[in-house]
Amino acid sequence: MTTAYRSNTYIPELVKASKKLAEEKEFINSCSDEVGRLLLVLVGQVRDGKILEIGTGYGVGSSWILSAIAPTVEFISVDNSKEKIVDVTNTLLHNQVEFMYGDWKEVIAKGPFQFIFADAAAAKTLEREILFQALNTCGMLLMDDFTPEEYFPEEWKGKPDEVREYWLNHEELIATEIYLTPKTSAILATKRN
Repeated sequence: MTTAYRSNTYIPELVKASKKLAEEKEFINSCSDEVGRLLLVLVGQVRDGKILEIGTGYGVGSSWILSAIAPTVEFISVDNSKEKIVDVTNTLLHNQVEFMYGDWKEVIAKGPFQFIFADAAAAKTLEREILFQALNTCGMLLMDDFTPEEYFPEEWKGKPDEVREYWLNHEELIATEIYLTPKTSAILATKRN
């Protein structure tokens, strides 16, 4: 007999609303439930400071964050699509979040951030040093959408992975890669004192 555990099935009401919006917009790049449940646990540990989400999409990741956010924490979510920000702002009504349209680098002046969910490829690859600097000392960074090495396509095999090299070997970070499903992983990193 298989038992269903809340940890594998729970979806907050806010997340259901955002998932519905994403589905209506035929947006398929929303935060997965596995990442969302991890966000619940990680964000639940943030007691003060600011949280940044890079890549709002239609607010699925934002909804997971808002479902666990402490009342003393500020949350900013930024996306480079004005249409998405308008739709999310009209769907997710919460007094602790500021949805912003534009380049995420324009938002970092509001930091440093205690927790960053980087769900935009450029932030964790091309602009990684700026992302690192935006993280507060002892702050945590979550980046998803990684493919475990054993599932690399042939054209990736045997080539350097500059993204993993930077984040997992950075001297000022404590970092690890965790599997979310058998074929997807995420990198978690904490900035050292």
